[in-house]
Amino acid sequence: MEQKKKQTSRNTKIAILFFVFLIFIVGLSLAFKAVDVIRRSQFDDSRRFTLSIANNRNIEVMSLSPSLGNIVIFKLSDNFSSAEAGHLLKIPIDGQIFSKSQDLNKKTDSLFVDAILNYKNIQTDLTIIDLLKLAIFARTIPENAVDIKMVENKEGLDVEKTVGRLVIDNFIEKDFQTIQVVNGTEVNGLGNRLAKLITNMGGNVILVMTEDKPRKKSVITYIDKKTYTVERLQEVLGYEAVKEPSNAISDITVIIGQDKLETIPF
Repeated sequence: MEQKKKQTSRNTKIAILFFVFLIFIVGLSLAFKAVDVIRRSQFDDSRRFTLSIANNRNIEVMSLSPSLGNIVIFKLSDNFSSAEAGHLLKIPIDGQIFSKSQDLNKKTDSLFVDAILNYKNIQTDLTIIDLLKLAIFARTIPENAVDIKMVENKEGLDVEKTVGRLVIDNFIEKDFQTIQVVNGTEVNGLGNRLAKLITNMGGNVILVMTEDKPRKKSVITYIDKKTYTVERLQEVLGYEAVKEPSNAISDITVIIGQDKLETIPF
């Protein structure tokens, strides 16, 4: 009888240890998953963040500025994709949300709350942490600080007037970096298109030129230190950034090469 009790006690201890070990493994897995979600989050509440929100019929581009405490919304009358909307407005799109049933007439914070509640049924490159932070930020913005602009056609000058300086990045503007754009491809007008994108971001483009011979590789060069402007351009364009102190024309040079023609965000 005594031996049977000892065996039962031993089995109970083993079962408890196994249960504790199982809880530890599950907890560790959840912790790693949480760290990964936080690492992949894109919304930084210290700088401007722009995203597209779309359903089957309409799309709008929303630009949130924590530093200015406002939100600008561009409502597009035609059916565009997120990439097409970015090309039309010539502003960088940092994230996107697509849902067939999304009601774009709701208040901005409600849009993000809906996205959180239906996260499994939407298409997005944002994490649940991003959406939560966006919802919290949007809730702090009064209605009179939400500027809604209608983009009713694709005419360049009309779009430029609509966008204006509404979506500048204050950190780029405060960097005071001079920028030259070099079109190293055979695609006409590509340099001017990129220059407009950079200008809309708050950059100071002082020169746009086209090289005689095509460049294979796209690159961003800078003469002093890797500033916020360099890092942001690198993030938006996907170009390698290299220090090159010999350039005396501008602080930053952006060279468009043949290698990035398939992924142009402007």
